[in-house]
Amino acid sequence: MKKWIKTVLVFIMAAALSGCSEWLQLEPESQLTREEFWRTGYDVEAVVAGTYKEMTELVKSLFKWGELRGDLFVPGVNIDPDDRRIMDDFIYPENELNRWNRLYRTINFANTVLKFAPLVVERDQTFDENESKALEAEALFLRSLCYFYLVRIFRDVPLVLEASENDAQDYYPAVSSEQEVFLQIIDDLQIAAQDLPTSYSKIEYTKGRATKSAAYALMADVYLYFEKYQACIEACNQVIGSGLYGLIDGDDWFMNFFPGNSNESIFELQFDKDLNQTNGLYQMCAPAFAGMYPDGNDEYRVSPYFVVEFEKYLSDRRGGNRTYFVFSGGGWYIYEKTYVLWKYVGTEGVPSTATDAVPTGFRVGSKESDAHWIIYRYPDILLLKAEALVQQRNFEAATDLINQIRTRAAIELISGINDKNNLEDIILEERAKEFCGEGKRWFDLIRMGRRNNYERMDRFIEILSKNKVYEEAEIIRSKYSNPDSWYLPIHQDEIDQNNKLVQNPYYINQ
Repeated sequence: MKKWIKTVLVFIMAAALSGCSEWLQLEPESQLTREEFWRTGYDVEAVVAGTYKEMTELVKSLFKWGELRGDLFVPGVNIDPDDRRIMDDFIYPENELNRWNRLYRTINFANTVLKFAPLVVERDQTFDENESKALEAEALFLRSLCYFYLVRIFRDVPLVLEASENDAQDYYPAVSSEQEVFLQIIDDLQIAAQDLPTSYSKIEYTKGRATKSAAYALMADVYLYFEKYQACIEACNQVIGSGLYGLIDGDDWFMNFFPGNSNESIFELQFDKDLNQTNGLYQMCAPAFAGMYPDGNDEYRVSPYFVVEFEKYLSDRRGGNRTYFVFSGGGWYIYEKTYVLWKYVGTEGVPSTATDAVPTGFRVGSKESDAHWIIYRYPDILLLKAEALVQQRNFEAATDLINQIRTRAAIELISGINDKNNLEDIILEERAKEFCGEGKRWFDLIRMGRRNNYERMDRFIEILSKNKVYEEAEIIRSKYSNPDSWYLPIHQDEIDQNNKLVQNPYYINQ
């Protein structure tokens, strides 16, 4: 995106489409405004750019949805009370994290592109059908990505496929089943994969806009979640077979996060402080250090129990000074020793184990909060494929893929494992170490827990209750024995405003 996203027309459309805090109650736009705007191909490009911009506004929520209910983080001293309740598994419909309006705003941007882009082909002789289809494919990809988040977070959700534009539209849609949403996502991604380009003119566009490989990566993730294993493998093969991606050298692993746009990146949301494009990742993760750098909020810390897993292999190139940094001591920090999520705080990774030394690679305060948010990178594809192969009992091929990740990490390789659950657990551990803080852990856990009619629910509960005090562990075991609790409730404001919505049954009368 970068400069491509920075256009006055984007902000015109953003203002036009953001007049209501809850998109599902958005008032229709005037037909005059619509007709005046959609005249040239540049207008279509501007709204597609606006769709990406809407997606970037979601980054803090994507982190929270993917990590807070998992086991890789513990609360910092300045965590928001609503977020602490989520981490403590006291979840109520009024919690702010249960709001889905930003996802639906992004979907409405995409729907608007899909509605009006074909009309521009008739109006602008310099804008042909192929250009329109490519931009529509980007909209389909982003809409699919939003719905995949929605269905994993809330399960059954409204499936809105039309832009808000006239008084005849139904502004209070009913929910659709997760199966209906799945089918729509796959239909959209198959079209997108055909019409998207392989790359763009600049590296930040190729990594920051939807491509064929990005569509196949999302498709693979969706197929695996819905237990379509052969389809997942075939989608992964499209990315692997493209020859466009690879694992960067282990000593350079941190370059995935700073400066970003590495050779293994498939799709990441772009930020650039020089263009006033920042996010809250630095502030959330950096320590609170009164009046000096680092000047974060200390909201989330890497769990010390997870660090123990890393320290089983001190050679792991993803460990100390890379995924996390030990920060403590000497009067520098007023709290106890903490483990900082280094991916969004540091500017470099030092190839050594973690120490108590004051780090030298901190970003220069909150103005540096422009780390990209990576949605998919190449090791994700290798491990998604390995997971699908394990379900097909192709253990040898799965082991080969796992060992590619472990070789790059410089840890002990595995061999001769012919137990499905054992290999599945190894993949889950590798994904935790590779993607800690990238918003994937909770979704990895529920994918494992729901598989084969909740065959491994006990393992899911064991992971979440491990390292908890007795009372907390008992609450977790009781709560998560009901799979309805694995999904968030619809925010109470939405329920109050739309009587067609049906609350997740676990949260009724709470």
